[in-house]
Amino acid sequence: MKTIFKLTALVAALAFVFSCETYKVKEPDMTAINKVDGKYMAFATPAGEAEASTIFAIVITNTTDDAADAGWITITDMDYSYCHWQRLFAVRFHIDVDANAQTFQAANVQVVEPRTSWNPYYESAAGNGSMYTATYQWPANFNQTTTASISNGKVVTNGVTTPSGYKADSIEFDYTLNYSDGSSETYSVKGQKKTGWAEDAEEYETWIAEQGWW
Repeated sequence: MKTIFKLTALVAALAFVFSCETYKVKEPDMTAINKVDGKYMAFATPAGEAEASTIFAIVITNTTDDAADAGWITITDMDYSYCHWQRLFAVRFHIDVDANAQTFQAANVQVVEPRTSWNPYYESAAGNGSMYTATYQWPANFNQTTTASISNGKVVTNGVTTPSGYKADSIEFDYTLNYSDGSSETYSVKGQKKTGWAEDAEEYETWIAEQGWW
């Protein structure tokens, strides 16, 4: 009987040891500009004004060769007033990135008007967040852009304390769009990385609702 008890105790001890064994989890693959890339929502304030006039949905991605000094930025204007919430104005262009300093810039870079862009509010409702853009659907209705510039662009890790109580990266930059007719628009842009928590987007959703765009 004592032998049985000893064997039982040994098996239990071995089971405990193996159950407590830890295994290394492979680190997720990261892009060369992972401290900068991602999805952001930001208020855009026209130059010389004190209040924001719109909200930008911003996506920064790496290049196909995963360069540490370059990336792509897509900026979608969430102003629905001139169009429809499913068709928004968007531009995409190349940016220079300092991955270590978490800064980025662009100087009179040629823009493209993408067929689809990220719509954070549609993402919340339907899951995919990708919508056709207004410029692709009805180009004749829009003053076509030619170049864009960004200065003072930076991302600060955990730069914002969100309403959900967690930290999120902050983003800010000065942004100029130049149009084919010679006119231009300049904005001061400030915002935060998308967290996935509904309360963290509430400030932006409320602001848009107050404009009567929804």
